[in-house]
Amino acid sequence: MTGVVTATWPAGWPGSAGPRQPRRYPRLHRLWFSPHSFERAACLRAVVTLDPANAQRKLAEGLMDCEADVRLLAVQRAPRNDLVGERLRYLRDDPIEAAEVRAAAADRLGADAAP
Repeated sequence: MTGVVTATWPAGWPGSAGPRQPRRYPRLHRLWFSPHSFERAACLRAVVTLDPANAQRKLAEGLMDCEADVRLLAVQRAPRNDLVGERLRYLRDDPIEAAEVRAAAADRLGADAAP
């Protein structure tokens, strides 16, 4: 296969789940670094839909994005680990965070704690 990129991320990084899968859509993944931050929400939705095996790291990064739409999608979809849980608590408790992001973080924390 040509044009396939593989990478590994150290254990403990947000969204790391061991060895990465080959990226099926490398151009799509490069769009994440667009200088236009408002495009990242659409890019992240596309990555989650088309290449979910490689979306974990971007979802974890999205929890710290400057765009509320990106943070909202990341709150709803980021795989749970200690760092993601910490960030969800921060977003839930941040008084200047967008209301829908705060509510989604609270819902996610509540749903993950339920038996």
